[in-house]
Amino acid sequence: MTALLSLIPAPVWAALMGMAALVVAWLKGRSDGARGAAAKARDKAAADITTANEVQHDNAAKSGDDVRADLAKWMRDK
Repeated sequence: MTALLSLIPAPVWAALMGMAALVVAWLKGRSDGARGAAAKARDKAAADITTANEVQHDNAAKSGDDVRADLAKWMRDK
């Protein structure tokens, strides 16, 4: 096996190593990007849940008439 590898010229080895380094860098960047996107999505989901809970608590503290009045501001088909 080493006899076959020694037949490959040094410039070809350098080119192969350079290509391998580019592939590794591309795969690492892609993996890091996917992890970053997943973390951003988790943070947004947590913020959305917090906002939804705040709205629910606000509505639970109001009377039915107050909730209807607030919703009437957002309804288009009055």
